[in-house]
Amino acid sequence: MIAGSIVSFRAARYLIRDDRIYPFAIAVVIGGLVGARVAHVLDNWNVYAPRPLDVLAFWNGGIGTTGAPVGSTIAGFFAARRLRLPVGFMFDISVIGIALGEAIGRIGDIINGEHHATGCSGLPWCVRYTHPATLGQTDYVHPVAAYDGLVMVIIFVVLVAYWRRVRGRPPESRVYWAYLLLFGGFRFLTSFLRLDPLFIDGLQEAQLLGLIYALAGGIMLPVLTARGRLDSRVPGATTTPT
Repeated sequence: MIAGSIVSFRAARYLIRDDRIYPFAIAVVIGGLVGARVAHVLDNWNVYAPRPLDVLAFWNGGIGTTGAPVGSTIAGFFAARRLRLPVGFMFDISVIGIALGEAIGRIGDIINGEHHATGCSGLPWCVRYTHPATLGQTDYVHPVAAYDGLVMVIIFVVLVAYWRRVRGRPPESRVYWAYLLLFGGFRFLTSFLRLDPLFIDGLQEAQLLGLIYALAGGIMLPVLTARGRLDSRVPGATTTPT
């Protein structure tokens, strides 16, 4: 979160030069954590149903990163409105930092061995965990947390390059929708290698949310891109950042 916030702060200085970015960042982080917690609880409701108060026990661990975009988007929207910040621009610079933070966070997942995956053979990077106290699998499996970490590094690089290309050229929020498209699409695919519980119609919760994100990004990104091209062809046309 620290590394991602620093990156987002540096990007925000392109347009926002005052301290409003700090309460906005706090809102996004808290919203993301709440959304991730809700996703985890829903995905493991059979565990929490007998002890509903454990839902509040953050200190025991348990978050679902695919739920974070929902919480951070809602919190970020209301924070930006209250702080009178351009919503689209703030969303764009936020997802750049979020992508980096998620990439770094996967290092902890690899160490813990907490994401169980399907069996792996014939590949030089198949992994197994041998420590008697590990959460990881003792048989050789796909290092799915490492896959997700590498994907987030790629998404971070793509978002930075895309933001540098479109910043200052409305409409805003294209980087945000690009993030949802890439994050959702890749997570839908990598989840086939996970042994997470099925949620609806044979899909894991992460796959369902990933599919929704990818569809939303796949629709909105070309729409906004076409809108930007149209505005650029209209003499004297201007668009206020939103």
